[in-house]
Amino acid sequence: MFALSIWLVYRSLREDITFGIDVANSFSMEDLLDFLDHAGDRGLMPAATARALAVASRNVLGVLTEEERRDLSTQPIDSVVKRFNNKRARDFNPSSLKEYGRRVNRAVELYLTWRDDPANFSVKTRTTGNARRREKSIEEPAGQFTSEGSEFGGQRGDTYQTALPVRPGVVIRLLNVPHDLSKAEADRLADFVKMLAVDGPTLAT
Repeated sequence: MFALSIWLVYRSLREDITFGIDVANSFSMEDLLDFLDHAGDRGLMPAATARALAVASRNVLGVLTEEERRDLSTQPIDSVVKRFNNKRARDFNPSSLKEYGRRVNRAVELYLTWRDDPANFSVKTRTTGNARRREKSIEEPAGQFTSEGSEFGGQRGDTYQTALPVRPGVVIRLLNVPHDLSKAEADRLADFVKMLAVDGPTLAT
């Protein structure tokens, strides 16, 4: 039994070395989002800040494959941001792309700081008029949104919110999106949205 245990440990270490996995420093997209949820819920940072960082992280890291999301330590964040900019350039204006890149870098930085020393973790915040306007224009384009949700029953703990710019000055917000949304459910959602379309030219903005 002892010999078997030694062999299993050796095999595990060998696999980690073979595939280039740094177990001590690896972390996933799920780890990052769980941290932001925890930080906002526990008051480690303002809830609005945690929410803004989470939205940016989901959007930017969403360009990664499922395998890449499992270990973000192997993904240079600047390269990921560049992939996001190339893929979603038509969905966001340049200032929003730049802000999303800044936020996902900030989210990763805060996560690594918290992981290294959770007992002494703190976030210094400095709220200014310009910062508030920037948060409102990018994270909350349609007005202030609270974590309590809307008249449809509020935000559930196993869901998240996201937003999609559909035209200049118009952003659609999705609430209570399940973390494990399946392709079939996404197809149903897409079919529902198609039913809302009105034939004719787009309104001028």
